[in-house]
Amino acid sequence: RLAWVFVLRNDPRSRAVLDNAQALRDTAGIAPEVLAALEATWGEYWRRAGEPARGLEHQHRALNLYERLGDGQSVLKTCCNLSLVYGELRDFERAISHARRVIELADSTGVEPELLARTHLNIGTAHFWQGDRDAAASAFEQALQVATAHALRLDIGRANYNLAEIAYLRFKDGGDPADEQRGDRRVAAALAVWPSDSDAAN
Repeated sequence: RLAWVFVLRNDPRSRAVLDNAQALRDTAGIAPEVLAALEATWGEYWRRAGEPARGLEHQHRALNLYERLGDGQSVLKTCCNLSLVYGELRDFERAISHARRVIELADSTGVEPELLARTHLNIGTAHFWQGDRDAAASAFEQALQVATAHALRLDIGRANYNLAEIAYLRFKDGGDPADEQRGDRRVAAALAVWPSDSDAAN
């Protein structure tokens, strides 16, 4: 858990803590749910370290463990993480496939609003990099609706930022001043809610 907190903060101590946890794993018995969390943490560590392929291996191990444990919420979170990593690797078909798994289960299973918003953001990003701006904008709007309904400031900011980028690209292509103004409004909306304690990457 400490390693996970350090990873999310991009704290360099994360590697030392992960190495210590890995050493304990190799010398002592470890509960499957703890092993799954360790794999997920390694996955996020390698993604943030710029080695998404290594991160992918760990995330798939975590997914397999969570599925065996019947931990539905962790399965959904890991699918969202896999969607993000596959998107970074430009494997958009798999990115969208893992994201859709989360959305399909949202109707029958309780899905945390933050997870649902970020899944829509992942889908939008995959469509964006494929050049389908309309599908991307639709996904970003869905993310914005979920984030706004639950006051998820960081995700509201991300959705507005992404929608601004689409508006500016449309302005660049077509020269319609209304697109530029839409982009400006989205940027203002993003900055208005952006958490002051957000990390450097954000």
